[in-house]
Amino acid sequence: MAAALRIGRRNLGRTWPNPAVGAIVTRMEDGNAIVVGRGWTAPGGRPHAEPIALEQAGEAARGATVYVTLEPCSHTGKTPPCASALISAGVARVVMALEDPDPRVSGRGRAMLEEAGIRVDTGVLADVARRDHAGHISRVTRGRPQVTLKLAVSADGMIGRREGERMMITGKPALTAVQAMRVESDAVMVGIGTVLVDDPRLTVRLPGLEARSPARIILDPSARLPLDTKLVATAGEVPVIVIVGPAAGADAKAALIGAGVKVIETSDGPNGLNLPEALADLAEEGFTRVFVEGGARVAASLLADDLLDEIVLFRAPVVVGPDGVRALEGYALSAIERSPRFRQIEAATVGDDQMRRYLRA
Repeated sequence: MAAALRIGRRNLGRTWPNPAVGAIVTRMEDGNAIVVGRGWTAPGGRPHAEPIALEQAGEAARGATVYVTLEPCSHTGKTPPCASALISAGVARVVMALEDPDPRVSGRGRAMLEEAGIRVDTGVLADVARRDHAGHISRVTRGRPQVTLKLAVSADGMIGRREGERMMITGKPALTAVQAMRVESDAVMVGIGTVLVDDPRLTVRLPGLEARSPARIILDPSARLPLDTKLVATAGEVPVIVIVGPAAGADAKAALIGAGVKVIETSDGPNGLNLPEALADLAEEGFTRVFVEGGARVAASLLADDLLDEIVLFRAPVVVGPDGVRALEGYALSAIERSPRFRQIEAATVGDDQMRRYLRA
């Protein structure tokens, strides 16, 4: 199962709206389990992992054991049910890490297999699988994507200088780590303030992984995104979605749409946007994993609305001083570090910086 989980992660960020599943087909030969087929969900969510692994195994799948990181689907969508493929292949046993909470599955895949005489075992490495499939689980049970916030702060808790001057807080190793996190995300999200100051591309720049850039989402209540930004210029290559509120003018929205940007409208809320509604709209679009990179107001709003599932905090050994911008507008960092809502699950040194990862308790 550990191997199935590892290969299942290969296309994290590329399979939405479907989960990134891994499957391994094994046979016993001379008392040893031999892998005869491997598969992981393809980009775009199809084909699924199980039929890929079964095709690779061929006739060797008959009487074999299949390890899969999520319950095989039981419904007919654009492809036949994976449970049916397993039955047709003649496998003897299926070991799955988790039951799929998707209402279209939710035990039905297991039932189909058992009715066909296939032994089914569930719960192997379930906690690991639950982390890997957290985005899918969030979308089908809560109607919103999993939201991960990345913060890069100075030793005195700042994310930059107040006058708007761009400032690199962390070193290159931390920046590379963040790029890798983008690769495994369906979308990266920032507020319009970050765009106006930095004019970022928000793409993946790791050699060989440039094509793995996630969709770019901008929280922009008044539709202020300039048409001459790098984001708009590259909207035809990597999708750009702007989420606006009631204050956004019709002409501004039309101009963005004309430039190839998708505009999603929400009702009013704090800071001009209804964030829960925005996340629900993103789930409807198929997004399961959203990686938030700034700025301070966006981070504080997500924290205030209890919409954060995971926080990655990089702390650098630099001091910005009293003219800095605090990482969480209106909050101290202790709102995360000491909050009963979050528990620390990882600590690491990344170059000269310290990284802490917190998960919703």
